[in-house]
Order: sequence, then structure tokens, then C-alpha cells
Amino acid sequence: MAASQFNRYIWLVDVISSAGRITKAEIDRRWARSRYNEKGETELPERTFYRYKDAVQELFDIEIRCDKSAGSAYYIADNELGERGSAKRQLLNRFAMEKALNESRELKGRILYENIPGGTQFLTQIVEAMSDNRMLRMTHRSFTSAEPHIYDIAPYCLKVFKQRWYLFGRTTEHKEPRIYALDRIVSLETLPDTYSLPKDFDAEDWFRSFYGVFVGKQFKPELIRVRVAPERADFLRSLPLHHSQQEPEPCVFTWYVAPTFDFIQELLTHGSGLEVLSPAWLRRQFAEEAEETALLYKK
Repeated sequence: MAASQFNRYIWLVDVISSAGRITKAEIDRRWARSRYNEKGETELPERTFYRYKDAVQELFDIEIRCDKSAGSAYYIADNELGERGSAKRQLLNRFAMEKALNESRELKGRILYENIPGGTQFLTQIVEAMSDNRMLRMTHRSFTSAEPHIYDIAPYCLKVFKQRWYLFGRTTEHKEPRIYALDRIVSLETLPDTYSLPKDFDAEDWFRSFYGVFVGKQFKPELIRVRVAPERADFLRSLPLHHSQQEPEPCVFTWYVAPTFDFIQELLTHGSGLEVLSPAWLRRQFAEEAEETALLYKK
């Protein structure tokens, strides 16, 4: 599957998702103006439309339905795109931004967004392997190792976090699934060997108790409670860090989440504008961090 074909599938999801409900005639009008319509077609052929529709369900597990009682309007089945932080939603959001830039070339220099450092060239290959349940042979160089390592990995899911794409899967070397940054991949080969995705595996459920990409059974969720400065509160209200976020009283926020490195680092970015109230061990850790930082500026 070429990258251009991959983009057409996501284009269809984006068009239907952004419209809410949309007729085939309106899809045709948008297709006629799309940069992905390389043949200059005046409409998206019926057979092509249904082929894209089936591919979207097979590749992304996103079901496009038709409501015949509402003028044969097409829509995305409820909850098919998951929560705001889900891999499906992140993939769609990133595509929507790139589509807006590509279709408004005269504004390219006036719309700025964060760039993903690398690894995106492997996305199509990984998605294909996930679709076909094929193993991948990955040469990967971690930040902690000078030499690359070769893994045979069963790709379970993809995730975006902090400008990086990550592959989550189980290698033949490890019992538990692990996560690997795509920008650290040196080379990738699709193998003829197949794998079976565990029947109880659900990507969103796996990451539900976590913020970021540090995941594992050794991390247990607990209730985190903080107080923030009023000027920080609106930021957290408008962009919750985690789906469990609550505000039981003004400027006091709670999360039921595993306090991994990623989550603690995110809290630390608020500096003196955030005070950890509980648990006690995390409050002590933040106090120690503050003392060590203060010592740096006393030298």
C-alpha cells in the first residue's frame, strides 16, 4: 500500500468525521477539490468509495455507517474515534492539520505546528503489518545504547506522545509488550511470519491508567491531588492531562493515574505554580526536586 493510498483512507475519515453526517454527493464535491484526487475526477467513484470504506474499517477499525432515514448520510459509528488522546484521534488530528496546510499553500508560512522529528516513513509499513498480523524485524537504537539492537516484534498498536510516534508490541525476547520510538528505528523489515493479537488486548484500555508512554504492570495507578495557581487552572480545565481529571474544589485537581516519569515530568513543568498535596511520597519528591534546583542557583 503506497503512502498516497494510506492518506486517501484517512482523508475519507477526516471528511466524514468533520462533517458529522454527510451525503455521498457532498463527499464527491470535496473529492473534486482534494489534492489526493490526482486523476481530476468530478466525483469519487462508487466502487472506489466502498473500497476505501472497507479499508478504513480493516486498517483502523473505524466503521463508516449510512443513515438512510436522513437522506443516506454517512457518519462515523459512535465512539469509533475514541477519546481525545487515543491513537486513532491523534492520527486523524495530525492528518487534518497537514491536509489544511497542503490545501492552503498560500498560508503555509503563516501556520506553524510542532514537527515530529522522524520515523514517520515507517508508519505505512507498520500499519500494513498490523493489518495483516505480520511480524516485523526492527533494528532499533535506544538513547541508552551506543549500538543498535535487532528485534523481531509483533506490532500491537501505534501511539503519539510529545512529538514522537511510538510502536507498542511484544518482541520474541521479552514476555511483556514494550514501547519503541519510531525515530530511533534504523531499519524495518516485514517478515512472512504471522502473530496472533491477544484476544483481551485493547490499546486504549492498556494505556488508560497512564499518561505518556511509560507503561507496565510494575506501575500502579493512585490518586494524585494538586493545587495550582489560578492562572494555571484554566489551562488544565481546557486541556485535561488525563481522562480521570477532576476538580473537586477550585484550583485543586485530581487524577487517578500511574505516577510514571512522564506524568511527574508534566507536573514539574508547572514549577512553583503547582503544589502536590498527596500522596505524601510524591509531595516529598517534589520538595526534594525544588531544593536541588534551588542549590543550582546558589553556587
